Amino acid sequence: SQLSAADRHIAQTAWQYFVRNRNAQTGLVSAVTDYPWTTLWDQGSVLMAIHAAQQLGILSPEQFKPWMSTILDTLAKLPLPSTKLPNKAYSTQTAEMRKLNNSPDPQGHSGTSALDTARLMTALQVIKKHHPEYRDRIQKIVARWETKSLVQEEWLAGVIFLKGKLRSTQEGRLGYEQYAAQGLKLWGIEAFNALHKTPIRRVKIEGVSLEIDQRDQKNSGAGNYLTNDPYLLWGLELGWPDSVKPQVQALLDVQAKRFRRTGILTAVNEDSINRPPYFLYYSVYANGQEWTAITPGGKAYPDLRFVSTKAAFGWSALMPDNNYANKLRSAVQDLAVPERGFYAGRYESAQLGNNTVMDANTNAVILESLLYTAKGNTPLIN
Repeated sequence: SQLSAADRHIAQTAWQYFVRNRNAQTGLVSAVTDYPWTTLWDQGSVLMAIHAAQQLGILSPEQFKPWMSTILDTLAKLPLPSTKLPNKAYSTQTAEMRKLNNSPDPQGHSGTSALDTARLMTALQVIKKHHPEYRDRIQKIVARWETKSLVQEEWLAGVIFLKGKLRSTQEGRLGYEQYAAQGLKLWGIEAFNALHKTPIRRVKIEGVSLEIDQRDQKNSGAGNYLTNDPYLLWGLELGWPDSVKPQVQALLDVQAKRFRRTGILTAVNEDSINRPPYFLYYSVYANGQEWTAITPGGKAYPDLRFVSTKAAFGWSALMPDNNYANKLRSAVQDLAVPERGFYAGRYESAQLGNNTVMDANTNAVILESLLYTAKGNTPLIN
């Protein structure tokens, strides 16, 4: 099936983000406009966006080649810490290792995110499958990495720097954990517990029963954010297994119910924002609180709750017959800036207006959603 003229225009606008924020030398794209820094999660989004632009006819075969070749060349030579796993962050200008605050990190002490690395590896699988001419190059990229150590005792394991050493530690909470483990499985890397053994309990929010990870900030040192991102990416890229569909439906329903109760359009997500603290997890539930917007460290910013553009596009593609999903999408599809891309969203508080940050993840998910729809509701990996 084809995109409507309106959707084609949306796709072209979202693609402009990548055109504007790409470094021609490295092929890497800044995570946020004009900030020459990235994580592997962001470059996973970039690969998905390049693929979507090519499939939707926005990038011609001649244009696609340099986009894909340059970024794969850089990924093949990424400097690695002593663990032989990618660092958490890199410069998009030089591809050197960076800290999360964009200062130099020559030793790779930022460590490794299993979730981010798995998302990039999922994107590499999408490229391998649809563009077999890059298969060998992609195999070589991943063969350099010590990918087996992304799983320890059947759980996902990232790397942190603690007491002068890089150490392995369990990473991922319900939703994120399964999405990442499903992606690694495509590479023959099996994290059985991450896929099937997450310690869950049920909570009722707005009268809707939802699964929550028992491991939260208090008892584990990491938040158990229940938010849209991992479920939507899982649906768009890999397809939902039947086992997760009740949770997915409940996740959309609970947001629709909050809207009906409060009149506040609700689309939670992890997202960049255009003011301090610059990044929040807005969740249906996290660390014992409903509808909380918090930093990765757990500090709450209740005034900065927002409607997420990428969540709205994701839901309307995955649930095309759902009225609330379509309502969300109509509420964000005007957040476009010609020649630049889409804003990440708008704040729930009217006086704060739009969340005018522009980032790779938002614009990639828009492109992925439109590709999913154009291919007759088929996940990208298919």
